[in-house]
Amino acid sequence: MMKTIRKILTGIILGSILVSFTHTNVDTMYKNKEDNDPGKELANFPEAKPGMVRYVIFLDKKSDEDLYKVELIPGKIMKVDCNKHTLMGRTEEKELEGWGYNFYEFSSEGKTVSTLMACPQVVNKEKFISSESTIVRYNSNLPIVIYAPKGYVIKYKIWEAGKEKTASVK
Repeated sequence: MMKTIRKILTGIILGSILVSFTHTNVDTMYKNKEDNDPGKELANFPEAKPGMVRYVIFLDKKSDEDLYKVELIPGKIMKVDCNKHTLMGRTEEKELEGWGYNFYEFSSEGKTVSTLMACPQVVNKEKFISSESTIVRYNSNLPIVIYAPKGYVIKYKIWEAGKEKTASVK
């Protein structure tokens, strides 16, 4: 009878320890997931001003992020002819005061410059017309936040460095 009670108590104690470790590991797992969530950093950035849209880019974690860059390509879908068009605009890097984070603000009046070729057809087609792009550092720990006027689009490309080469002396 004493051995049975001892087995039951031992089972209860071991079960309690196992449950407490499991509970702690589950709590830690969810806590770490929240700590590594770049979305929570978005709360530190201001909402878009009236007439503006806030675009956000979340980057995947890379083993050596110094080998990567992000090209921000602001633009707008416009009806254009066969000429090569470029949207006039400007992207400014700004600092989120008190946090040290950077964000970007694109501004444009929607004007374009273009080549002056004679187009064989007068048909205008809708096309993404980009402004000057901006290259920024790849950092998966923080989102890239870009503010742009309504009606504009922010596209981006991820660039990866090739093997390092040495220039020749001539």
